[in-house]
Amino acid sequence: MRRRAKTLILALLSLCVAGCAAAQTPYFQGKQVRVVVGFSPGGGTDLFGRIAAEGLARNLAGRPSVSVQNMPGAGSVVASNFFSEKAPRDGTTLLIGTGQLLLRMMLGLDGARSKPSEFEPVIASPMGRITYAATSTGLADKKLLLAPPHPLILGVPEVIATIDSVLGLRVLEAKYRAVMGYPGKNETRLALQQGEVNLDGQTTPLYDSGVTPIVKEGKALPVFSQGLLEGENLIRDSAAPEIATVLEVYRAIHGREPRGPAWDAYKAVVRAIGNGGKILMTHTDAPPAAREALSQAAQAMILDREFLRTAEQVLEGYPLQTGAGLRANIAAVGTTSPETLAWLQEFLSRDFNMKFK
Repeated sequence: MRRRAKTLILALLSLCVAGCAAAQTPYFQGKQVRVVVGFSPGGGTDLFGRIAAEGLARNLAGRPSVSVQNMPGAGSVVASNFFSEKAPRDGTTLLIGTGQLLLRMMLGLDGARSKPSEFEPVIASPMGRITYAATSTGLADKKLLLAPPHPLILGVPEVIATIDSVLGLRVLEAKYRAVMGYPGKNETRLALQQGEVNLDGQTTPLYDSGVTPIVKEGKALPVFSQGLLEGENLIRDSAAPEIATVLEVYRAIHGREPRGPAWDAYKAVVRAIGNGGKILMTHTDAPPAAREALSQAAQAMILDREFLRTAEQVLEGYPLQTGAGLRANIAAVGTTSPETLAWLQEFLSRDFNMKFK
């Protein structure tokens, strides 16, 4: 009996030790993590994906191997559809999304089969944008947006890529026309310099590097910044604090606060493309242990000074965001009111021939 009792006790101790060891084994230990990027190598989103992968490799418990896979197509829609429909949902496949992708999903653009509710953000970097004009427009006086002395012409490569400008101008009730078909934002900037158009919009970092020099030469001037949302309040872009937001320009022109469907739509768009910016995401139904490990890694990344020094150029002056605030922001994108979505769809369909599901 004593031998049997001793054997039973040893067996129970062995099970306890094995169970404790298993409980202490990091979820991602021995696993391979893949970060899917919906754009070709070399662009800003790809660079963010690679710096995020480096941060995970440094800070994810269990030190799994982390690789980047580029899956370009349709403004990241191809990658997001793969992520929703085919990728393993165990936390080992992550997606680098953008605010523009969230907007495409929110609007139900043709081809986008994912929904914002399927994605849980892990870490993100916001992105500001600035709309500017050729000095010849006379828009140092912003009231001339309502009755310009010369036709205002905005260069548009693809409306989602320029929606901060087109929607901002709509909120301000500006009189302008859009010229479509430019391959990208570099081409619209060059078109303004060559006199083909006299309005353009660029991300704040590209404005700083590509437009500020011609502003200093007196050939261009800022019209408004997209701004970022703090709760429901539109605040100035921390990377361009000297440039007034759409809200401030509206007050200066109209002498009152903006309101109505265009303003509601503008704030919904800023929440997606501005506060969203570039985002590392996992599935909302990934195992809790995976989501918790990723959350802890994200918290460690924003405290990792060596990593932040490496990431500084890629982040372009914006801080990394994580935690409950980031999750609440992305969740709010997915709960944009049906009335606001309908207004946006009608506006984009009527003025830019966009098609929706």
